[in-house]
Amino acid sequence: MRHVSVVLLAVLVLLSAGCGGGGYSAPPPPPQPTVTVSPASVNVRAGDTQQFNATVTGTANTQVTWSVNGVAGGNAANGTISTAGLYTAPATLPNPSNVTIVATSVATAATGSTAVTLQNPLPVLGTISRTVAGMGTFTLTVEGDKFVTGAQIEFGGALVVTSMLSATRLNATVNATQAGNIAVRVTNPNPGSGSPPAINLNVVATTNVVSQRAAARFLEQATFGPTAESINQVTRVGFTQYLTDQFNAPSSGFDDPVPDAMGNFNDPAALQGRWWRNALTGPDQLQQRAAFALHKIWVVSWVVVDDSRAFVGYLRMHQGHAFGNYRVIMENVSKSPAMGRYQDIANNDGAANRTVSCNENYGRELMQLFTIGLYKLNPDGTFQRDAQNQPIPAYDPVFTVEQNACAMSGWTYAKETPATRDWPRPPFYGAPLEPVESHHDKTQKTLIDNFIVPANTLADPEFDLTLDNIFNHSNMPPFVSRLLIQQMVTSNPSPAYVGRVAQAFITGRFSGPGATFGGDTRGDMKAVLAAILLDPEARRGDDPANDGTPAAANDGKLKEPILFVANVLRAAGAVSTGGISNRVAGSGQNLLFPPTVFSYFSPEYIIPGANLLGPEFNILTTSTTFDRVNLLNTITCGVITSTNPCVQISGTTSINYAPFALLAANPDAPDQLLDRLNILMLRSTMTPEYRTRLLNAINAVANDANRDLNRARTAIYLIAASSQYQVQK
Repeated sequence: MRHVSVVLLAVLVLLSAGCGGGGYSAPPPPPQPTVTVSPASVNVRAGDTQQFNATVTGTANTQVTWSVNGVAGGNAANGTISTAGLYTAPATLPNPSNVTIVATSVATAATGSTAVTLQNPLPVLGTISRTVAGMGTFTLTVEGDKFVTGAQIEFGGALVVTSMLSATRLNATVNATQAGNIAVRVTNPNPGSGSPPAINLNVVATTNVVSQRAAARFLEQATFGPTAESINQVTRVGFTQYLTDQFNAPSSGFDDPVPDAMGNFNDPAALQGRWWRNALTGPDQLQQRAAFALHKIWVVSWVVVDDSRAFVGYLRMHQGHAFGNYRVIMENVSKSPAMGRYQDIANNDGAANRTVSCNENYGRELMQLFTIGLYKLNPDGTFQRDAQNQPIPAYDPVFTVEQNACAMSGWTYAKETPATRDWPRPPFYGAPLEPVESHHDKTQKTLIDNFIVPANTLADPEFDLTLDNIFNHSNMPPFVSRLLIQQMVTSNPSPAYVGRVAQAFITGRFSGPGATFGGDTRGDMKAVLAAILLDPEARRGDDPANDGTPAAANDGKLKEPILFVANVLRAAGAVSTGGISNRVAGSGQNLLFPPTVFSYFSPEYIIPGANLLGPEFNILTTSTTFDRVNLLNTITCGVITSTNPCVQISGTTSINYAPFALLAANPDAPDQLLDRLNILMLRSTMTPEYRTRLLNAINAVANDANRDLNRARTAIYLIAASSQYQVQK
């Protein structure tokens, strides 16, 4: 036993010596995998992107998955992140506005995270509604992008009360108390409050560039009615600058149509309501007035086209046309699916094996009503006459119409889905009409003035040739010019007036005091509108006491019901989102519902016994005259108290009479109620006799708590009901 123990001891000694005498230790464990995300923390603005990177150690597999607030790939509320780590912040900030982004190792489930603080976007400032303004109060509209709830316009370093119309448009009433270049900015609220570089607005201190009377007359022609603010601005900046700013003003839009509970789009109320809101408060008054004129010339009616999807596109199209080119108007309207349905240009079959002739509806009205008329015209719009003093036809009313109709055959609605049949196609209002060659008439055509279109011409180029043939006709400038003058200024323009505007149509240029309008291209609408509004015949009567040119007896036009009501409501400071059209319809004009292709009334209507054109008198009857007065009663005599001086015309249209009531305590004093209404509603033409009669009626109002409110309403009612107000002079 002793021998064995000695041997074991010897072995242990030898083993210890073999380890160098330093003792035994186990190897260290391998490092644990880690994930690190960079940047470690960051601020990201709404809608922006941020690249994150994940570094994985401790494993050969460096792939990760990404999540936002525990949701793989993120979501719309908190932002999304791609497999490559590109984070896209949400368009609207969540609450709270902090999120956590986590990268998870695919191999080991190890994680790394980073904190993201979301901030509101920096607003993008694009344009402002005017570049020059006069001192005083005026409305300022700002267009841009990334405006969020709570965004404010900053005017001259001070934040002003702002209405948010959309994420791209803000509106505010500002008061310029000093002249000079005033900085205009937009500021979004916190978190991340910030503003872009400013746009300077030139505020001028000058007064009486034009008189208040001249400003009011001009605004009756160029807008849906003068307001106290717009009169002040025109007197300070003048006609030319006003036109320049209007040509660059942001457009009032139309909302996309929304179906009813049954999925239908056949209720016009929402679209009519938006039209009235734009007309009463939109910054683009001239564009809207011109677009309305084009709607009355290039007629499409809800009577046939009872679909808001068609009409939204149609009205938006005319807004774009207002300052465009008449040749573009011709093409866009001709290919409009709304016109395609109304005048049967869609599915007009020109196939060789057709059993009926080409549909002539649009081929006829395109020439007769929209572009050149029935008879040859001199450059001033008067008829060319033969040896028997009879007007000379501009084209053969049978042969040329038929040729036009066949030249524009083969067009139909765009396909709503790829499965839509090729011909005939059902109405689709989401795109322009398009040609189907197998249904286009390929025969030779002889158009106006013997212009030949060769046989086998394809539908699209033949369409263009047909429109070019009409557009370049000598009748086009005077015919269109007279129609637009009638819509804007006077029913009976002189031949000289028509000739001057026609010349602007031909050259695409009009030079006014201090500015030139138009792009030197035939049919330029800016040149035509400037020529109409700045012509001496339009401006005579502005300042007869100073320049000795009173308005002629035949100048002016009866205000059609829509224009009449818009004038009254704008003068009274009304706001609206709808509810007016049904009331105005009783006066003979239902918005969007012209009864025939001749529009709401005929531009050729002659006042019985007067030998004068009076288009608007075409719908003035005993019944519609009484309805005008009854509507005025509704506008001015709703429920009203001294504590609630707001009249509800409809559920969404109201007038605040409080500013007028403040002037009514002493209505005949200088700068008080009658002076204000004389400028605002009567273009400073109130005679002493008229003033006395109005004052007697105002002073007869009962002396109670609502006296001043009722005085103001009485004065507005009596003035608006007068023939002096209802004729735009």
